[in-house]
Amino acid sequence: MKVPQLKDSLSKKPRHLIQVVGRRTGISSDVIRAWERRYGAIVSERTETNRRLYTDADIEKLTLLKRAINAGRRIGDIANLSYDDLFELVMGDESNTAKSYTRPSTGTVMELFDEATNAVNEMDSSRLETALSNAVAMLSTTDFMLEFLKPLHSHINDECARGSLRFVQEKFAKLCIRNCLANLSVAFRSAKDEGPKLLIGSLTSEFENLDTIMHIIVAQNVGWDVTYVGNGVPHDELIFMANKIKARAMVIALNHPRDIARKTHEIKTIKETAEQKDNIVLIGKETSNYRQLADDVKAIISSDLSSFRLTMERLYGLIR
Repeated sequence: MKVPQLKDSLSKKPRHLIQVVGRRTGISSDVIRAWERRYGAIVSERTETNRRLYTDADIEKLTLLKRAINAGRRIGDIANLSYDDLFELVMGDESNTAKSYTRPSTGTVMELFDEATNAVNEMDSSRLETALSNAVAMLSTTDFMLEFLKPLHSHINDECARGSLRFVQEKFAKLCIRNCLANLSVAFRSAKDEGPKLLIGSLTSEFENLDTIMHIIVAQNVGWDVTYVGNGVPHDELIFMANKIKARAMVIALNHPRDIARKTHEIKTIKETAEQKDNIVLIGKETSNYRQLADDVKAIISSDLSSFRLTMERLYGLIR
């Protein structure tokens, strides 16, 4: 089955009643009808009994419209924008207003954080590598990941989105962080006895995210033997790899907002056909769009590193 055909058949087929759309988007049925009738934001099809039916593309657009309105936009100004224009608008609004990190407030972590951010600003690779190495040496792995590195990564993303950091500074900083995490991963792999197998990857059209590498370190620290297959992997290849290594759990990263219907179908297929199908964990900044799926297939959503660690500890204890 070819993915483009699947995507078209799912995303463009009117198949959702207005109650389903309301549950998925958090928008009331009355508001959906008003946006359709007054502004032409979406155009529903009708059943033989005159009930409205909506497509997956309609749900994605409504979700973006809600986010734009939450950022202060008026529905009359944005209702007829294309998906791509609306997506660009929302990303710009949210990057300018959201601050996803909190500067550490405790002594040692705060000093290490400030040293790292100063090194990023000055593009001093030696100073940044030293700050990262000192953080690894001085902090527990949990504190390093949750209290130091995650806020640092979020700080870099936010400041780059605001224009306070240039693109080259972001690339420079993330390369140093990636090298640090790679060294830490090797240390975990060589120091521990073989644990239960864990497969981590992302589906087609997803991009690699440094946050996923952080999840790998957290899982390794718990005791999992992690196989990471990267980003943009077809779902049937993930199934093959999971079966090949006899993975006891699979972590799927979801960071791109497009193609929700296709990815939902593919995760359901993984759930139905993988040999070890009981332990699927969804991570990434777009997991909120998959809560209904998680309920349907009994997958676990871990929205941050702290909840992910607790999830992996629980699964590890059950398996071991």
